[in-house]
Amino acid sequence: MQHRTRNTQAPASGAAQRREISILLWNTWLLPGPLSDNNTYNRASQIPSHIVSHDIILLNEAFTHKSLIIDALRSTHPYVATLPRRCWFWPIFDSGLVVLSRYAILEVRRTRFGKRRRWDLFAGKGGIGVRIDLSRRYKPERSDVQRQQRESVTARPMLTGNPEYDDTEDSYSDTESQTDDDSDNDDDDEEEQFPPKTIDIYNTHMQAGNSRGEHAARHHQSVQLGQFIAQNSFRASAVILGGDLGMGPILESVHYADDQDAKERVKAYGMLKEESGLDDVKVLVEGKGGDINRFLTRGVRVVKVEYPDVPVVKQGKGKGKKLSHSDMVVLKVRV
Repeated sequence: MQHRTRNTQAPASGAAQRREISILLWNTWLLPGPLSDNNTYNRASQIPSHIVSHDIILLNEAFTHKSLIIDALRSTHPYVATLPRRCWFWPIFDSGLVVLSRYAILEVRRTRFGKRRRWDLFAGKGGIGVRIDLSRRYKPERSDVQRQQRESVTARPMLTGNPEYDDTEDSYSDTESQTDDDSDNDDDDEEEQFPPKTIDIYNTHMQAGNSRGEHAARHHQSVQLGQFIAQNSFRASAVILGGDLGMGPILESVHYADDQDAKERVKAYGMLKEESGLDDVKVLVEGKGGDINRFLTRGVRVVKVEYPDVPVVKQGKGKGKKLSHSDMVVLKVRV
């Protein structure tokens, strides 16, 4: 893809080159209707307006209607990566993972968990890793005139390889590694240029539940995901992992059934940290220190972690109810 770029003068000092980016993590609870609230379409259609302000968006449980969100954000977050199913008939659901970015995605890596138990057998959970070029930020059109001039231009292709994005079929690319060169065929997009800098960001949704088999699966996934990150980002200077991990660093959590459940989950969390080489992001928000929707990092300066109020359905069915039963988590970092 040939880009029209706007060159900006690099600041003289290294400190001045550091810029703040906002990363949103949200379990959207977009399970098929009977498994959630039979209102997924209406909820999904109202999600984009609440997440568009963030630079990088990590979604969990976007099992249905993900195309509504992706298409709505195409003009601001044109870089997209997902983790589809291996084949059309199994598992029944894909991973529910979506990554959307204002910044160019250079490479995508994927892993699917080798051990899943109970209800998680029906979902293709795993992890997505994207290498993001922070020197290339997409600039959306600023006026109606520009939009009208570009109505005839083909929509910017996604890294999934399917511009139409039919989330009822896994017709998009399922390659384990992918670069943005594969889909660079639009010569009318604008980007801002900054001093070169890349960051590796991972999105995951791990084993749920507290049975013996589910604990064993979670331990296995912690090792697999940790090694996946270590192998793909061992040379990276900045790495971030976000997701519904089903575990955290402290024993107290409303998500744990009992003391033994808590111990097993904290143990698995330690295994993930050890294998990946990532560190806890300290959460100073009261009551959120042991939250299972969380971030781990390496090589970035954490500015703050925020928990915005979960927005509610503004119109239509379910008006006044929350768009998801999970918190939104915002990580702001300087890189």
